Amino acid sequence: MHNAGMESSYTLRTAGVADAGEIARHRGLMFLDMGLVIQSEAEALTVASAPWFADVMERGQYKGWVVELEGQIVAGGGLHLSEVGPLPGCLRVVRSAHIANIYTHARHRKQGIARSLLNEMLNWCRESKIDQVTLTSSSEGRALYTSLGFAPQPDGMLLQLEQKR
Repeated sequence: MHNAGMESSYTLRTAGVADAGEIARHRGLMFLDMGLVIQSEAEALTVASAPWFADVMERGQYKGWVVELEGQIVAGGGLHLSEVGPLPGCLRVVRSAHIANIYTHARHRKQGIARSLLNEMLNWCRESKIDQVTLTSSSEGRALYTSLGFAPQPDGMLLQLEQKR
């Protein structure tokens, strides 16, 4: 399927479990491009992530999309899906999606691919009655996300528990 905003030679499709390895590779490359890992760590992250992506996709906890050019995946991203139980002021289950792993190979950037990918994801969220969509942004992605209506939120808090790696 072609998506408005991308050149016509690109195609955007829903990712399947068979794409888990490439989605994992994008995850490693994303952290490498952000300067958070070195090449060997990105490769190890890819190997560790592939079976996990296959598992969460099979269980319906992750919905992914990829963009292809001539049969090669050049971009992708996905949604981690979850529910939050009733809270004061909202006495129903809230369906939530967290956008993750948005990645476009360097030579395909600045062509509207990420915007088309995000629009497809957000349309799916609306059609699927998702109540809220969150994401964590790199500095490079912030302008795109803001243009799509995302607003910064106050910083949360994190407690990193000791776990074996």
